[in-house]
Amino acid sequence: MVELQDDEEKPGCRQITNKYAPAFALAKNMLPKSLRNKSVLLFAFTSLAYMILISDLLLDTTGLNLQESSLPRILSSQKDHAYDVAGDDDGPTFVFIMGIEGTGHHFISELLSHSPNMIKMQELGMCHTVWGERDNEFFKLSTQFLNAGNGLFDPSKRNKNSLDAGTRYDTAVDLLGTIRRKVNIWRQEKKGDNMDTEYHVAINANSCNAPTMMSYPSYIGPDRPLQNLNLDLLYNACADAKVKCKHVYIYRDPYDVIKSTTRNKHYNSNIFDSIRLYTSVLRQIHSHMVSYPERNLGCFGFLDAKGYQIEQDWERFSALWGWDSFEDFMATAKEVNTKSPMSMSKEMKAKLVPSRLSVMMRAFEDVYNRVNDLCYSSLHAIEDQTTSTINPDEVESDKYIPDEAPSLPAAPQTVKAG
Repeated sequence: MVELQDDEEKPGCRQITNKYAPAFALAKNMLPKSLRNKSVLLFAFTSLAYMILISDLLLDTTGLNLQESSLPRILSSQKDHAYDVAGDDDGPTFVFIMGIEGTGHHFISELLSHSPNMIKMQELGMCHTVWGERDNEFFKLSTQFLNAGNGLFDPSKRNKNSLDAGTRYDTAVDLLGTIRRKVNIWRQEKKGDNMDTEYHVAINANSCNAPTMMSYPSYIGPDRPLQNLNLDLLYNACADAKVKCKHVYIYRDPYDVIKSTTRNKHYNSNIFDSIRLYTSVLRQIHSHMVSYPERNLGCFGFLDAKGYQIEQDWERFSALWGWDSFEDFMATAKEVNTKSPMSMSKEMKAKLVPSRLSVMMRAFEDVYNRVNDLCYSSLHAIEDQTTSTINPDEVESDKYIPDEAPSLPAAPQTVKAG
């Protein structure tokens, strides 16, 4: 990883122009003589070179790796387009639940079916949990993006030549605005509700009837590796709808993901393709996180043996979705999933992934670890900015709780992953 230190020597214009001299000469020769003013050209090209140089410093051969200490600088310098144009600070915050398939979308959806925030969406008629009920805002919003061959990101071969991306985008923008208005009207009518408090609603895996959970990738289809939501497009739609949008990340041990999706559910025909697919889509998620670190609301590994033990993640999740009592939330979690995840033994891993694929599996684990590190680093960087005026001794860091802690479901006697 590369960490930029404030006291490091910063290259001057001469170093930069020397490094990129061939490109400088080519750019100069491509311009008309009337525009070849050296000072103007030097200024423009030096600005570009600085951006390239910064990219060179941050990038390595495996992707962008950011030290936690460099993230606050990125966060403080970024302008957030959606927040600049939203103008609706009292509106709900839409949350996209991002993660590869097999990491717990169905578990999250079941949890959210009991959450105060999503129950209110049902009461307002915008979320139906009965299969087949399609005349509601959240179902329609989901279908604009992924809809079994008819969405923006999973068109069938027949629909690729006729799908109107602009119309689907505009419909998504309108639906986001409609949900915002209905939530705002209810909150304004509700006596004693603090409109300054963020009110979070999930876009996907939210217990509402929908054609897909919007995982990465989204089920089977003709272009399975490409059937992933484009976060740039979603955040553009949020900006145009003048609503606030953020995301959370859910994760699970790579071996458990392969067992769940390839051995149990048969989404993939073989282990080789599974490893390649999930390594690729995790790189896409990594790119999303690098682009929008300030919009990260949480990292949740509830089906991961290690992530399951992070008590503050459970607390964060319950607070996001409106539970007033953490004890009530954990009682619900116990009902939804009565068994805590356990790590696979070396023997189980060797049986699942043959040794001939170990180098590919190692790469899968590497990108998995990078995404997790980036998720928690960006989250802590945001919290550091928020709590900068608080005594550090009073801020409790994330910690692992013991297996016997009463607030979490007890570990099972037998191992059953997937």
